[in-house]
Amino acid sequence: MKKIYIASDHAGFHLKESIKEKFSSKFEILDLGPKHSRKSVNYPIYAHKLSKKIKKENVGILVCGSGMGMAMTANK
Repeated sequence: MKKIYIASDHAGFHLKESIKEKFSSKFEILDLGPKHSRKSVNYPIYAHKLSKKIKKENVGILVCGSGMGMAMTANK
């Protein structure tokens, strides 16, 4: 089964959970966080975690409120 890493900031938490639910039967979804709440988080931590993982696996989804912060962090 193909692995997909996923992470979000607090604003993208619910969408991340929906993606996991919808695609978990087709893919192995590996959640890098945040895992339990919509409490405010430092999004670069999660963007860096995912970026390190996809260097080896090549598939990942980042979800955030604006899309800008996660994209800029992941591309560094």
